[in-house]
Amino acid sequence: MERIRTSVIIPAFNEGKRLPECVSALKAQTQPFDEIIVVDNNSRDETAEVARSLGCMVVWEGAQGLSKARNAGAHASRGDIICFIDADGQMCPNWLEEALKSLKDPRISAVSGLNIFQHDNSFKEVWYNLYTLLAYSCVVLDDRIFSQTFLVGNNLAIKKDVFLSLGGFEPVIGEDYWISQKFWVRPELKGVVNLKMINQLSSRRFDERGYTRTVLGWLIDTARKTPQVKYAKLSSQGSQQA
Repeated sequence: MERIRTSVIIPAFNEGKRLPECVSALKAQTQPFDEIIVVDNNSRDETAEVARSLGCMVVWEGAQGLSKARNAGAHASRGDIICFIDADGQMCPNWLEEALKSLKDPRISAVSGLNIFQHDNSFKEVWYNLYTLLAYSCVVLDDRIFSQTFLVGNNLAIKKDVFLSLGGFEPVIGEDYWISQKFWVRPELKGVVNLKMINQLSSRRFDERGYTRTVLGWLIDTARKTPQVKYAKLSSQGSQQA
């Protein structure tokens, strides 16, 4: 049987300082990726140069937006399985190993993992992870009771042909919610949540915009399908965050 190839895609907008830690965690996997793709989305810093120095494949995407960058990486990838993480995330060492275990079941087309926010302030870390507790309680219940797996955009492994058949991510806020909707209406597609696929994520968005404002803003903008380019224009540093 032909070996399954895996690609991991990192959308990046002015992420030169954060890429080394992210890529280091990817290279420390117990099951190595076949290729690491960094999508430079109009960065004004040294993102592309840093990515190349780390041995990553660099793809340029001139159309601003997180979804545009992720989709460009997916189209450029050579993997049978494509994985997504943001530049401010760090995958646990057995992330890919766990993802492949879940995808070994031929009925499973996609698997999402668990995001945990990090912060130097322990009180803020607990407070910020209340969002994780609430969000993932809903995700797990939806998965277990209704067999509707939420495709977490920055913690996802999915078969490439399935991703492309869904049309990729839409260029709107809550892009992972909207691609999940398209996934759910396809009865032949099944997903699963694997809580062992842990991604340690930066809390910077909560710090920048405030916890309540961030969560409420995401909910409102998801319902309105607000274009991601609005957020890209507001951000002077760091990756675009939906």
